[in-house]
Amino acid sequence: MDQISTLNFALLFLTIFQNVSSNYSEKRILLTDPTFLDQRLSNLEHKIQTLESENHNLEQEVQNLKGRLNQLETTNKGGDGTVYVLWGKHSCPSNVSVTIYSGYAAGGWWNYQGAPPNYLCLPDDPVSSGKTFSGGSVNYVYGVEYETNFWKVHSSNEDAPCAVCASLSGSKMVMIPGRSSCYSGWTMQYHGYLGANYYDYKSSSEYVCVDHDPDFLNGGERGTDGALFYPVLYQCGALQCPPYTGNEVVNCVVCTK
Repeated sequence: MDQISTLNFALLFLTIFQNVSSNYSEKRILLTDPTFLDQRLSNLEHKIQTLESENHNLEQEVQNLKGRLNQLETTNKGGDGTVYVLWGKHSCPSNVSVTIYSGYAAGGWWNYQGAPPNYLCLPDDPVSSGKTFSGGSVNYVYGVEYETNFWKVHSSNEDAPCAVCASLSGSKMVMIPGRSSCYSGWTMQYHGYLGANYYDYKSSSEYVCVDHDPDFLNGGERGTDGALFYPVLYQCGALQCPPYTGNEVVNCVVCTK
């Protein structure tokens, strides 16, 4: 190596040494500077607060997800609620219940003396029994028609649907005739008007609460009869008037608790 090269190398080494020494000195000055330490501490505290806030948000989100999961499990199981039939609707009110199944309102023929008195909610996806019988000694089940122009459907003779519902809460259920709202502490599932067979027909029937805004089955407007829904009216006498009013339609409400 000639003298010039040796000199250049020495100058380069000296420059690098000075830069390293300068950076080291600056770091030593920063580490002993109170302002610098306060700033670093402040930044660290800010990061800790940010992490604590994010952790709190995550914990809150976990709690919300757990609550939603419990709600879904309750909904899927029907909760601790009770089961009831909603007459005249295709589905159950989703804010207070879940639909177990929907189907067709059914019952005995309106004028058969031996017709069973209760209405049935037949599912819209029946499973065939695979059996037939022609012995003659039988009973029958028919679809239900709305009779008279009282019901809010296209016309008299429309066929009636139904839905079987599980309330989201409450293990007790009561249908209260004569009211359109529940008593304090009870949750309303739906309200409507009493329906039953016509009073002068041979077949008796139970009273059921038909929804105040009933649905109908498409294509069921023909008057084929079967089981029937007629509105029910108050009759004064042994029934005190007031508080009741003669010939007024009896309203009703289904409540759970």
